[in-house]
Amino acid sequence: MVLLRNLLAPARLLVLILLCVSQSAGAQEPDYSLLESASAENGKLLSNDERCQECHGVDGNIHANNEAGKIPKLAGQHPAYLLKQFNDFRSGDRHHDFMAMMARTVDDEIAVDIFAHYAAQPVMKGGGVEENPVGKKLYMEGDNARQIQACANCHGVDGRGLAPNQPSPVAGLGLEFIPIIGGQDWHYLDQQLRDWRSGERSNSSDGIMNNITANLRDDEIKALTDYISRL
Repeated sequence: MVLLRNLLAPARLLVLILLCVSQSAGAQEPDYSLLESASAENGKLLSNDERCQECHGVDGNIHANNEAGKIPKLAGQHPAYLLKQFNDFRSGDRHHDFMAMMARTVDDEIAVDIFAHYAAQPVMKGGGVEENPVGKKLYMEGDNARQIQACANCHGVDGRGLAPNQPSPVAGLGLEFIPIIGGQDWHYLDQQLRDWRSGERSNSSDGIMNNITANLRDDEIKALTDYISRL
């Protein structure tokens, strides 16, 4: 019996590997129509049941020291964007071990209610009054000479998106997939900008965020993070 188990062990391992590979290779776009019937009221309960509140807070504003965790605020975030990111964690298109585990254990039918709850909260905002002039210039104007596009072109002057009647600045990408970033957590923003620049994160449409951040210096990332997080 022991010998049989030893012989079967490599076979089980191979099956697991093949399942993981097929899951990643077969990744599909989520069913965004689920958002149409999502329940924010039910989502508040589910966000507690699925332990989302432990990191993101009941209102999506974290309420914890975030230097190590680098957890994003979810308050007022577009639910379509959240569903897209959740799917990317699940497929491996976006890397985060804990979120990948969550995405593989929580069905989209449950997740959309949770996203509806967080989307229904008052939109995230920063508490800062003092502006970083370097960050503001980069955010509002970019730097054409270095192919750094202005953040405001896509995220809006206040970091809360463009007006619904405006055309999307990214071909084929709906405005609902461009995240709200004004008032986002400083530590999260800083990490994401660095991950875009290094290629650790690469799940934006046509690699647009990797291209925009490629020529940013460390001091400019800090300046942008200072400015955006205070909006």
